[in-house]
Amino acid sequence: MSLSIKENGNVNILGLQSCMFFAFIVAGEVYHEHGFNCVLTSATDSEHGKHSHHFKGYAIDIRIRDIPSEILNKIVEEIQFRLQKQYQVILEGNHIHIEFDPE
Repeated sequence: MSLSIKENGNVNILGLQSCMFFAFIVAGEVYHEHGFNCVLTSATDSEHGKHSHHFKGYAIDIRIRDIPSEILNKIVEEIQFRLQKQYQVILEGNHIHIEFDPE
C-alpha cells in the first residue's frame, strides 16, 4: 500500500485527529486494491468553508486525478462502506473529501 502527502509540502497535518489518520489508511487500502496510490492533498491547511471540519482536524482530502471516472464512484462507495456512518465520504470536483461526523 502506498500512502503519501502531496509533493509541494503545503499539506499541514498538525492538529489532525487520529480518526482521520485511520480514515487515510482505510482509503489507502481501497486505492491499493484498485492499483492506485493514495495521496493526501489537504488536512488542516488550505482554504475551506468557514465551518469546515478541516480546521478542527476532522477532515482530509485525497487525490483522484489518476483514477478513471468509470471506477471513481465505486472507490468512494467502498471507502464509505468501510468507514461506516460516522464518516462522510464525498466526491468533490477534484478530490475525495472525508470527514468524521458522528452526529
